[in-house]
Amino acid sequence: MVPWKDIRREILERDDFRCVFCGSGGRFSDIILEIDHITPRSAGGGNEPENLRTLCRNCHVRRHGNVPKTKGTFSDRRRRKREKGNN
Repeated sequence: MVPWKDIRREILERDDFRCVFCGSGGRFSDIILEIDHITPRSAGGGNEPENLRTLCRNCHVRRHGNVPKTKGTFSDRRRRKREKGNN
């Protein structure tokens, strides 16, 4: 079984590190990108690349209504560092 972090990286690279809905993001952007299951796992969807896409946090929340905050992502750490003034 392929680790989730490898699947996530593959999807981000495929989608050019951009939200497929609004186009925000980019490899060096501070936009938080998440991987969305087109067919939810609860409805039988799997982790196949055809069932996954990159969404920014805002589009992911709009799609599902409420998505829990992803903890510990690189973007989260970079944003906290910037908020502390330690660019």
